[in-house]
Amino acid sequence: MIDPLKMMGNDNSSDETVREENLKTSNRRDFLKGMAMGAGVMALTPLISHQAKAVDIDVFPMKPSIRGAKVPAGKLLHDPRKCTGCRVCETVCALKNHGEVNPFKSRIKIHTYQPTIFIGVVCQQCGDRPCITACPVEPDENKRRALYENPESKSLELDAERCINCGQCVEACETERNGSLRMNEDENPDGFCVLCGECVKQCPQNAIAIVQRTTDGRYTAQKADILAREAIETIYGGDKTVTDNWK
Repeated sequence: MIDPLKMMGNDNSSDETVREENLKTSNRRDFLKGMAMGAGVMALTPLISHQAKAVDIDVFPMKPSIRGAKVPAGKLLHDPRKCTGCRVCETVCALKNHGEVNPFKSRIKIHTYQPTIFIGVVCQQCGDRPCITACPVEPDENKRRALYENPESKSLELDAERCINCGQCVEACETERNGSLRMNEDENPDGFCVLCGECVKQCPQNAIAIVQRTTDGRYTAQKADILAREAIETIYGGDKTVTDNWK
């Protein structure tokens, strides 16, 4: 039978056959590649899951420190590059420490700025403890003021029975550090992190970590506005309007 396509020198039928074969080969190659990648992901899943799993943080042994010294203890670190502003950390913190789903009672505060950036502010477990130094209550037999450092966790704790509700620790934190301490409805200082690690465990973006405590870092215990401007400059590359949802 005469094929008019061949007579015209335009044999597309053979080209179609070649394209079909190439397509099948490509599909098989992509399929096998996908299988290999899938197998790789499955192999990595335990590692990824292990990293994402909640880490129980109970004790942070450390020696007394001075300002500028690095100590083998812990403090919370928030990464604005990962944070999506979901505020899960605030919810679980308030629930863990106050038994209420009330972000206003959270000890970690997520500040929202424009252009979009989220800055987490929390007690940085400062080595020189200006809040404790400011407490006017005389030390007891264990050398503890009303606000003191837990000898096991190395986090702040309050002896509410000895606290005189003067607010000097809150003022010291506000003027010298990031202002994470505040007075609660009972006129007691609140907002200090007890390093329970609940926010670290529940953060869906792994944007919070407990790291070795240092007191000489550039961003240690800086206020949210300062951190926000630095983050906005770094990420967006320019001076922008800064607004804070907690003000």
